[in-house]
Amino acid sequence: MVMLAWCCASASPQAPARSAPAKGAKMTPSAYPNVHARLRLTQHTPGDPERHNEIEIWLKDTRFHVRELTGRRLDEVLADATAPRQLGAQPRSVEDMMDRDDSRARAGKATPPLDLYGELRTDGGWVFRPIRDGRERGPIRASKFAPVAEQILARGKDTGLTVGPRSTRLGRATIEYGGVVTVTDHGKQFQNTVTRAIASPYVLLDETRSANNGELGYVREVVLLEEGTVTDADVTAPAQ
Repeated sequence: MVMLAWCCASASPQAPARSAPAKGAKMTPSAYPNVHARLRLTQHTPGDPERHNEIEIWLKDTRFHVRELTGRRLDEVLADATAPRQLGAQPRSVEDMMDRDDSRARAGKATPPLDLYGELRTDGGWVFRPIRDGRERGPIRASKFAPVAEQILARGKDTGLTVGPRSTRLGRATIEYGGVVTVTDHGKQFQNTVTRAIASPYVLLDETRSANNGELGYVREVVLLEEGTVTDADVTAPAQ
């Protein structure tokens, strides 16, 4: 597997500099840009086939809507987005490996999608889970599942990283940042090598690899980004 290097060549290379806060749209912690995106997720685990997933995201003001497109369960979607090591949820047992096989099988079937809706001002939201005869609706806490929707946002993700070359992604001027970050999982510290391509206020590429094992990694890549197209209907949960 070829690891994307943050230090790829630039037309006019400059001496490395510490990153400054990215310039872009001003947002409070509870305010989202109006944007529709599709995010491709790739997990690399030694001894296991690459795991590919996709989600679709709608953001507007203080509301979000996330649609899981590849058959993961609700707990899997949340675990991949919030894993402390930033490498997606890692299998820790034979049962976990079997769950992954089940997820791959579900991804190949035509089933109703999993949808999440949240409103940060009230901390309320809804999940629509696929079931045998359709979907079931249940309440969720928006703050718990907001990290799933916020994977495309650059908020503070350049902190502590070194400025790299400039490039263009999805027609947007982008700055690449790279470096080594320390994360904590179950009381133990680990180091990751990260590459992030930021077109503020979005992170268009976020590649994380274990510093000790390059075969262990997680890549988030925005493959579609449309601003100003999200309506209230896109981020409002249906009544049933």
